[in-house]
Amino acid sequence: MKMVMKHEVLITGLDSILTSDVAEGGDHGSESEPSEWSFASFSNEQESQTTDRDIMMVHLLHLACAPKGPLADALPKLASELYNLGILSKAALDLASKPSSTFHKKFETAFQEQMNATSFSQFWTASDFGGSASSQLSSRYLNDFEELKPLGHGGFGHVVLCKNKLDGRHYAVKKIRLKDKILPVNDRILREVATLSRLQHQHVVRYYQAWYEIGVSDSYGEAAWGSMTPLSSTFSYKGVSATDAEHENKMESTYLYIQMEYCPRTLRQVFESYTHFDKELAWHLFHQIVEGLAHIHGQGIIHRDLTPSNIFFDARNDIKIGDFGLAKFLKLEQLDQDVGVPLDTTGVSIDGTGQVGTYFYTAPEIEQGWPKIDEKADMYSLGIVFFELWHPFATAMERHVVLSDLKQKGDLPAAWVAEFSEQASLLRRLMSQSPSERPSALELLQHAFPPRMEYQLLDNILRTMKLSEDSSIYDRVVNAIFDEETLVMKDDRHDCITATIQYTDLGTEVRDHVIDATREMFRLHCAKHLEISSMYLLDGSTQINRNTVKLLSHGGDILELCHELRLPFLNWLVSSQKSSFKRYDISYVYRRAIGHSPPNRYLQGDFDIIGGTSALTEAEVIKVTVDVISYYFNSDSCDIHLNHGDLLNAIWSWVGVKAEHRHKVAELLSMMVSLRPQSSERKSKWVVIRRQLLQELKLAQAVVNRLQTVVFRFCGAVDQALPRLRGALPTDKPMRKALDELLNLFNYLRVWRLETNVYIDALMSPTEGYHRDIFFQVYLTKENNPGSHPEGALLAIGGRYDYLLQQMWSRSYKSSPPGGVGTSIALETIIQQSALDLKPIRNEGSTSVLICSRGGGGLLLERMELVVELWEEKIKAQLVPTPDPSFTEQYEYANEHDIKCLVIITDSGVSNTGSVKVRHLELKKEKEVERTSIVKFLQEAMANQFKNPLIWN
Repeated sequence: MKMVMKHEVLITGLDSILTSDVAEGGDHGSESEPSEWSFASFSNEQESQTTDRDIMMVHLLHLACAPKGPLADALPKLASELYNLGILSKAALDLASKPSSTFHKKFETAFQEQMNATSFSQFWTASDFGGSASSQLSSRYLNDFEELKPLGHGGFGHVVLCKNKLDGRHYAVKKIRLKDKILPVNDRILREVATLSRLQHQHVVRYYQAWYEIGVSDSYGEAAWGSMTPLSSTFSYKGVSATDAEHENKMESTYLYIQMEYCPRTLRQVFESYTHFDKELAWHLFHQIVEGLAHIHGQGIIHRDLTPSNIFFDARNDIKIGDFGLAKFLKLEQLDQDVGVPLDTTGVSIDGTGQVGTYFYTAPEIEQGWPKIDEKADMYSLGIVFFELWHPFATAMERHVVLSDLKQKGDLPAAWVAEFSEQASLLRRLMSQSPSERPSALELLQHAFPPRMEYQLLDNILRTMKLSEDSSIYDRVVNAIFDEETLVMKDDRHDCITATIQYTDLGTEVRDHVIDATREMFRLHCAKHLEISSMYLLDGSTQINRNTVKLLSHGGDILELCHELRLPFLNWLVSSQKSSFKRYDISYVYRRAIGHSPPNRYLQGDFDIIGGTSALTEAEVIKVTVDVISYYFNSDSCDIHLNHGDLLNAIWSWVGVKAEHRHKVAELLSMMVSLRPQSSERKSKWVVIRRQLLQELKLAQAVVNRLQTVVFRFCGAVDQALPRLRGALPTDKPMRKALDELLNLFNYLRVWRLETNVYIDALMSPTEGYHRDIFFQVYLTKENNPGSHPEGALLAIGGRYDYLLQQMWSRSYKSSPPGGVGTSIALETIIQQSALDLKPIRNEGSTSVLICSRGGGGLLLERMELVVELWEEKIKAQLVPTPDPSFTEQYEYANEHDIKCLVIITDSGVSNTGSVKVRHLELKKEKEVERTSIVKFLQEAMANQFKNPLIWN
């Protein structure tokens, strides 16, 4: 039903109700000025005069004057006109002048029973944008799309074929009910959808846009999907912000809408309608699937549910891989690790089902619950799809029997193997029980198919660029990349979810506060600020790091964004030959993003000490780290994990892990490092890690048993773990040195009252290769980590880097290289994890002042003079930036910007009494103050957050 028709129905209904009740109108007369008192309070006299009929009339007026409707912003004038006609009472007129949020509370109190009724509840819960629930008029889905037919449904939600009312094109729109109320989880879901929107490939389904809406469930549970009737569900557009999901009441659910490319058929439907087998078609379809999969894997995404039902055909009969409901986003996990967000080892996100894959297509490592999987899981699924492409089935029973034998026994039909030996060989490689033995999608493109002519031409150009001394070819390629027409065409093709500035007062204030407070902590230790350049030119002398963000300039030069803050500092230190120095830096570091998105940046704080006694400087660096963290969280909010490079090497040797396997083993063991040693969570995680060590890495049972001994006995509190390590491991010189240094460090930490939550983590590997001696990691404990994840958030890493300084120190220098130790604190994680905790610290919303006017044509000049006077006295103040705002508009502005204090200038106050009124909306206090004393009054009031009762006398 169209919006205008809805408004006509509302007005008609309003007219009939008001006409029948006109004799009871009461209190009619000329328009009077609304009460000056806060919209959040009403006098006892007004309460007694307001009837349910008045509230209902104003409710209908709110619906008729919804912001996006034809009568938007007409509520005040319409209410006054109805009052003058004798239709509205004075009490109803006053109600209509209140903010929507205040009126909605009043309405809920009067009609709570009806709002909870089992029938027609949506009529009672509908409101304009001001309330907690909103009408269908404000739903982006209902406004922009016309439903044509359902396409599918399941545990994840529903998919509907829709026609966009603006461009007339058909789209598939998925609606997912978000079950998680955890802010980081919902933010991650949005990042996943944004990641999918950047998959720009001809064989991957396009994701165009996504948004949240709040659905109000009916008496039978979930809101009906996309119903256009007012009795099924109501929605309100909430934008793409996960914070809104946390304000739901028990009747509301948050839904995620995803607008996708519509593909009319699936590969499953093609299989079911196979009339004859075509070899060329089979190779053609397989090639397209592999191309799409290679692109998906190249963006760090594992599909995990690659089945014929999730492989689509577009209108041109080209393959499109879609339905990423169970996808695992490896690069997002790496980014989460960079900012300390716990990883979701199941990968279940935007569908909410908790089931990974379909039986025949599910890789063994997923079935066996390996904690760490990669893109090779999709290659197993691809093998089954490949077999179905080359082996049509006559009946569903035949398919079940053959695929069961293939899945469980690895058996293939003998006649098929004889006819298609090459295909059988490739299939066995794809379905290997060991993921490492399966080919990647990129390897298949390079070796399983004949090369495309355009790829051969491109290879020739690239080869010429490398071998030719003439730079003209390179210059021409760079110019082609930066060609404006090419960039415009590329921008048109990449019509995806655009990144918007996510601004909130709280987020911005918290970020500023974290920077300021951390800087003061570093300065307390007499560190000097050395700022690192955020970008520098790569040349032949620069060591290439594949993980850094690299940029190409118009001139063909390669630039690198700052990946970490320590190495540039050490380059300066070596060139200056400093032997003693304390420095800090608070800057952004950059990480490679996914697809066509810009680099990700994270705020980081580094603190380093050069020279001095090793254990003492290590203790001071850890002390600084803990002090910074404790400023934002409770004093016992973090766990300190310690290890030593020589101890780790001794552990590897004692356990029996060969050098070539250590990196892979360490990678798996790192999945439990964020868990406290000896905790039940770490022991549970070890069970699944042990399984993968045995099944994938094929480690000997004795080796894994020794690793288990280290996990259960040699990791734990320092005073317990060190004696056990001394008694069990060979005490050669490096080992004794490592244990002595750890003990000395712990003794210094005790002096500085840092002895609780300090652990030896003997299997923890360093995150930086230059940490060869003592190194540490600091985690936010589970109790202080929002959300349901048992893992702690990584807040800081650090350690000694004497070895790196020795490598960088020139032999020509007369002095010996000093020792160095430093910490890198993930301030971005602190901002994310502690935003709510930091809110009371600054509390600047209550100290902001809005300069208002009443009458006098807006009194713009007077408002401007007063606001600049407050600015000069360092008082936060602002005014509504329009010449003549109504009093209602100014109240709404204060509510929107969380301003509690109003200074009201009136025409009579300016001309007669020379005074202004100060009103505090939250405290419901008001006082008339002389204009010349307003600055002094506000300063005294703000000193006590306006709570001193004497100032209001």
